[in-house]
Amino acid sequence: MISFPQRQIKKNYRSVTGHFPSVKNNKSIAYESKLEKVFFLTLEFDDDVTSYQEQPQITIDFQNRTKTYSADCFVRYAKSSNKQDSLIEVKYTQELEKKREYFEEKFTSIQEACKELSINFSVFTEQQYSQTYIDNIDFLYRYKTHGRESRYDEQILSLCATEKLTASELANNITTDPKELIIISNAIWGLVAVGKLRANLYDTKVSMNSFIELSS
Repeated sequence: MISFPQRQIKKNYRSVTGHFPSVKNNKSIAYESKLEKVFFLTLEFDDDVTSYQEQPQITIDFQNRTKTYSADCFVRYAKSSNKQDSLIEVKYTQELEKKREYFEEKFTSIQEACKELSINFSVFTEQQYSQTYIDNIDFLYRYKTHGRESRYDEQILSLCATEKLTASELANNITTDPKELIIISNAIWGLVAVGKLRANLYDTKVSMNSFIELSS
């Protein structure tokens, strides 16, 4: 498996730095912008991604000099996905537009280096996913990182196998006890978070009025 040296992120008062609790890596991943944190979140919900590494470094030839380039992320994909492992640069579109010629030249150099390593290179921006989708997976991610009761899981999955219901209808078909409804609601979103159930995450904010169904 290909591996890279790693740049250590230092505290920077000009940008947002922190650590993201990655389930796929079973450890915290450092980020140095809000957009990087968002990108890591999307990877956690990409079934083709097996793991990822922050701040991987490679050597590139740029502006007639050999330089060390630190990407924002290296993503490893499952073999079954037929996707190439990829170096990712995370940038806001405003920054890319402001220094367009510089980044075009730099990205060409990076692509050439990646070709020699038999990996892909791509750029992630804030335009890749809607804010609705990001808000929804941010809401769901807590159900991946925190424990919950699972004693209602089989009942929930069984009901979803026979008809399409809203989360509220699903919960109320099991009980009307207010305390148990909270546990069942958490179980529903926990099953959506891990992919056993699905809801429309792209068009509207998920709520108890969202339709829930079995994942195909």
